[in-house]
Amino acid sequence: MASDFPYLTRSEFGNCIEWFEQVYGAVLEVKVRTSRGSHTYLQIDKPLFLARNDSNDAVDSDDVVDSDDVVDSDDVVDSDDVVDSDIEDLEDTDPTQLDTCSAMECGLIEYHVVYSASWRVPVLYVRVHASTGVVMDCRQVADMLVADSKVRGAMDAVEFGGALGIQDHPELNEPFMYLHPCHTATLLRAVVVPARDGRGAEINQRNYISAWLSLTGAAVGLSLPSIPH
Repeated sequence: MASDFPYLTRSEFGNCIEWFEQVYGAVLEVKVRTSRGSHTYLQIDKPLFLARNDSNDAVDSDDVVDSDDVVDSDDVVDSDDVVDSDIEDLEDTDPTQLDTCSAMECGLIEYHVVYSASWRVPVLYVRVHASTGVVMDCRQVADMLVADSKVRGAMDAVEFGGALGIQDHPELNEPFMYLHPCHTATLLRAVVVPARDGRGAEINQRNYISAWLSLTGAAVGLSLPSIPH
């Protein structure tokens, strides 16, 4: 376990993401990257699928974001300006796992796990690339990526969706959406405390990132696959 769990030093964070890459590298598109400032962070890429239009088997180009331009916070459009029809169609379907017979790959979701020196915990950053010029606001992205209506309801109940904001990626200096880390330590403590009584999970550097993502990833549509033995 980390020396001051749930808090991490930058060195401990580096060990945690390297373990995650080793464990999940066979089942996820995952890579430990190094920034110009020599800091390491974790990148997980997933294809973005949207449901085909029943009339012509095509994805409506108004419903996804640009693949060529970095998301700029000044360019985020209001939710009233974005077409909602496909999001409603996907309400109970995981858009990253749709059957290829009924869906079309139309973009890429980048998840970056970055160390916060201020909070001393990981922070999850998200960027969505696609082929059109529309950039969705945070609520629209949450509605698209969080397929489970029960998860969205739980997020709304505790105002967790409000924790999804926009700020510059600390290692890339480019605007990303991110989940604010204010609840991270509390969530991880809630998981590990029962372990002292032999009833909960033990969290160490090998499974720290996977445990954390199991608690936070659902808020942005990131679920971890089973690890083959």
